[in-house]
Amino acid sequence: MNFLHIYQNTPNGELLFYTLSDFLAFFTLVCTTARRFGIRIIGICPMYDHVHLLVEADSREKVAAFVASYSRQYARFLNITIQSSGQVFNHSFGCALKTGDKAIRTACSYLYNNPGEKGLCQRAEEYRWTFLAYAVSRNPYSEKILLEKASRPLRRALKGVDYFCSLNKPLTVFTLDRMLDKLRPEETNQLTDYIISAYNCVDYGTLLSFYGDYQTMCLAFASNQGKEYDIKEDFEPGTHRVYPEISSVLVKKLGFKNVKDIFKLSPDAQTRLYHQLIYSTHASDRQIRKYLRWRLTR
Repeated sequence: MNFLHIYQNTPNGELLFYTLSDFLAFFTLVCTTARRFGIRIIGICPMYDHVHLLVEADSREKVAAFVASYSRQYARFLNITIQSSGQVFNHSFGCALKTGDKAIRTACSYLYNNPGEKGLCQRAEEYRWTFLAYAVSRNPYSEKILLEKASRPLRRALKGVDYFCSLNKPLTVFTLDRMLDKLRPEETNQLTDYIISAYNCVDYGTLLSFYGDYQTMCLAFASNQGKEYDIKEDFEPGTHRVYPEISSVLVKKLGFKNVKDIFKLSPDAQTRLYHQLIYSTHASDRQIRKYLRWRLTR
């Protein structure tokens, strides 16, 4: 079996994930696809404009088919919701073979510390989309669900999750938007934890075998950022914290119900929005252009 570090980004630096539904749809898609292809996931870290995975598989060909399958499906989801038909992922993806425990631990540190390096958290286990906290809890970011106290929309959503998960089918962005639409904020967190735990395919046993236990692993990540010499990644430290800030301004200040409604705007309206975001956020010209999916040379 081979351990491989996979890195995917976008052709012009555009974002891959805008909403909670985007992150969840991608995660359920990767997990269901991994099960179909017999791929073992050791680490997964979706960032706003790129993705890292550490997988174990018996051939690079199987890994290539696995990546192509979930990438194609996620691209279709995203393009529909942003009213586009363009390329979402770069056609080629980075793929580096990791041999020996030291190389694998270094790759793990690099992958799991990505959110910290991009300014989204202090420690790797604090960021939901490293999925590290789910190694020791099924609901690390929410209160346990009590069905007798759950609202009708939450109970209906839980049944839907159980049904699709039992069929090894991913949750689409559209299904997730419907599930989340009428939930209270605390229920949104509960459902998010429930979905991740239901679909989760990260092999924590193999991951922890390189460190001994969860606390030692988290300490190792906090002590060593890791290096990646085999994959070329555009590195902009501390830059990703502006993307949730942009989304917050769009919803709370500018009145968008769904941030992807910006893609329904006319070109002139998008230009006006660009200037509003320059004024209202800490984002740079480059970051706002990436968010709006404008070519960086525009």
